[in-house]
Amino acid sequence: MKKLIIGLSIVVVAFLISMFSSNYTLLYKITGAVGIISLIVGALLSGAFLDGDRLGRNLQSESKEDRKQRFSQTNCILLIGLPNLLIAAVCFFLMK
Repeated sequence: MKKLIIGLSIVVVAFLISMFSSNYTLLYKITGAVGIISLIVGALLSGAFLDGDRLGRNLQSESKEDRKQRFSQTNCILLIGLPNLLIAAVCFFLMK
């Protein structure tokens, strides 16, 4: 729950920046960038870009605690990026 609140606070900061600069396209640019970066980092941490052989070897060599910690970090990053991606998509289509 804390991670979603962090993600929403990033959205609020992006909204304030876009409001004070009177450029509302900054809202979906900032939140979209944060959302895409969090997706890429989450995918890198989860091993989504690895082929099957390499992923299998990595899973065999790491302990359950390491795997649990890696997936926990991935979930945290994705939960921070989720509200940012949703707001970016909504703002992009509403401002179009």
